[in-house]
Parts: sequence; C-alpha cells; structure tokens
Amino acid sequence: MTTQRFVTTALAAVLAAGICSATALAESTSQELADRRAKAESTEGSTSEKAQRRYQLGLWAQKKGLETEARAEFEAALKLDPKLDSAHTALGHQKAGSTWYTHAEAMKAKGLVLRKGTWLLAEEARILDMPATEKAKRKEAHSKVNQLLRQIAGGNPRARTFATKALAGVDDQYKLEPFAYALRSKAANVRQLAAKELGRLKNRRALRPLIHRAMMDPIEDVRHAAIDAAKMVGDGNLIAPFVRAMHGKNASVRTNAAQAIGRIGDVRGVQYLVYKYEARGGGAPRVHFMDAAQLSFIQDFDVEVAQTAFIADPSVGVIQEGRVLDVLVVATSEQSILVEREAIHGALSKLTGATDVENKPGAWATWYRANKDSLAAKK
Repeated sequence: MTTQRFVTTALAAVLAAGICSATALAESTSQELADRRAKAESTEGSTSEKAQRRYQLGLWAQKKGLETEARAEFEAALKLDPKLDSAHTALGHQKAGSTWYTHAEAMKAKGLVLRKGTWLLAEEARILDMPATEKAKRKEAHSKVNQLLRQIAGGNPRARTFATKALAGVDDQYKLEPFAYALRSKAANVRQLAAKELGRLKNRRALRPLIHRAMMDPIEDVRHAAIDAAKMVGDGNLIAPFVRAMHGKNASVRTNAAQAIGRIGDVRGVQYLVYKYEARGGGAPRVHFMDAAQLSFIQDFDVEVAQTAFIADPSVGVIQEGRVLDVLVVATSEQSILVEREAIHGALSKLTGATDVENKPGAWATWYRANKDSLAAKK
C-alpha cells in the first residue's frame, strides 16, 4: 500500500513538472514572438521592407506551431504591401489575372455557396435547404424514375414502352440525378436514353458525366448521344477536355476523343486534330541494342599468403565479338496507329467538310496551311 502511494505521488509530481515546463516554454515562445514583432515594427525601412519582415515573422511563428499568430503576421504584411505574393500564398489566397482573392471570395466567384463547412453548387445548396416535405417528394420521384429505368433495361418490349411513357409524367426537376446515375447502367439502351434526357434538361451539372460517357462508353451510339447532349448544354469550351484526352495514355480514349471533336463541330478543334494526325513522336530517350558473342576465360591468378595458406584469386578475361546499335524509341502503343489516324482523318473531314484530302502523312498539314485564315474567320 505504501509503495503504491509512493508511485502515485511520484507520477503526479512528474506530470506537474511536465505541465510547468510546457507552460514555461509557451510563455518563452510568446515572449520571443512579442520581442521579434516589436523589433520588426520599430526597425526603419521602406513599407515593402517592413511587410517582408512581418511575413518572415509569420514564417517563424508557423514553424513554432503558432498558426493563429502566423496568420496575423501574414495579414499585417498584406496591409503594408497588398501586392506581396508570398503572403497571399501563405494565407491560401488564389490569383486570377492580376487580382488576389481569399479562398471564400474565389469560391463565391465560381458560384459556390458555403453550407456546414462545405462549398456546394447553388443548386445543391438549394436542395439541402428544402423543407422536409419537399425532400420527401424528391426522394419519392427519384425512386419512381429508377424503377422505370430498371423496367426499360430488363423488361419486355411492352413493359419498356409503358415505362418510357411513364417517365414523361415525372417532373423534370427530379430527373437530373437519376439520369446522371443511369449513365453507368449495364444496359446500353438505358445509357443512351439517359444521355438524350440529360441533353433535353440542359443542366450544366450533367456536363461532367456526359463528357466521361462520350470518351469511355464502348458503344458508339451511346457516345454520340452523350456528345449531342453535352452540346445542348451550350458550354463554349466543350472541346477542351476532349483535346486533353487526345494526348492520354489509353488509345481507345484518344480515338473516341478525336471522334467527339469532329462531332461537336467547333472549328477550333481542327488545329489540334491536324497536329495530332501529323505527330511523329520525338523527345524519346535513346537506348542501345547489342548483338554479340561473349567468351569468358581465366587469364591469370592473383596469389597471396594468409596464415601459411595460399589463396588464388582468378582474374577473368572476356572476349566479345559482334556489334552495338544505337536505337531511338519513337513510340509504343497498344492500338494500331492506323486505327487512331483513321479516326482523326474522319473527324477532320466531318469538321471541315474537306472530303477530298487524302489519308496520308502531310496531307492535312498542307490543307491547314492553305485554309487556316478562313478557319480563323469562322471561330
């Protein structure tokens, strides 16, 4: 009993000493921060130099784990010099053009609203703010749409016809989410129907799933329906994700992206298609290929004496006969380049109306040089 009381008392003393030590350390750091701040404020110099000193003090506070104090120093630096980029970056601000915005200002400029610590689209926030009765109505409508889509996917022709007609009776405001989810259905007819309906709704929230389906779906009719639906939404930069996808790692996605650009009908895509069509690779590292016969033999022994024993270390010689070739890797692909080039050729013909251009290297580059001025006038 006495021993247990002694251990408890000793432990309490150690904890108390630790708390006192931590308190003293915190007070010491706070005092050092105050001293550094006083020095930064009192030292002479230009406004820009003073701002830089407050920024450096903020970095020091940050390293010490004083996040609140560090933020205060960064903000003080910006009051002195609003153009101090490093302080803006430290505070998490975002730059657009020559103007810096706080994180909240940037989110609001993008049309987002804050709900419970999360930035949401205005439409998503509106759904969260709905009364309980409206949320229940929305949930019921989603369930009905999903049930009808299942009938279209697996029912007999008569059931599919009935379900398709019944969908028309559901209010459009409840269709976006279930149709966007239906783009992942295993049934191609459901994916195609969902794409067409999303195009009719013309809601920007449907753009991302439609673009994904236009690139990834294995069925051409579904991809075309997704592209046509995305066009109906009316985004002026619709070709941008497809241009990026043409330089991806997956050959099928590259081919689908090229076809999509041709179907979109934006003449700005011509230059990207021509560049991709005429690409020859380049910039690849060089490797070496050796075709040789190699013969190894013992040509001598290195002998030494260790504790009266003789140790013989053989010296091995090598005879080589053959050649070494310097090779440049141009490209590798899991899909024939001819298939991809055929898709790009078809897209260019559709986009430009130039059906007389031959599908051979250099032909489209020549056509583009002769017609780029007229294309620029159409943009």
